[in-house]
Amino acid sequence: MNRQEEFLAKALEIHHEYERATAVINDLMKKNMAVGPDWDAAVARQLSALDEWMELPGGYGDLKGDD
Repeated sequence: MNRQEEFLAKALEIHHEYERATAVINDLMKKNMAVGPDWDAAVARQLSALDEWMELPGGYGDLKGDD
């Protein structure tokens, strides 16, 4: 697997984690449970995924080459 494929796989993994956390948040909101440990955990998961997303490009530098 070249670096570009590795980058895309990691990006997809992070995106899926963000979607899963968002789904939990949406479910909790529908149940009027936007407070408590489950809410805090889901929001923390979502924020962690966003942090990973923002840091991802820095770990791969120039992806135009086929390393």
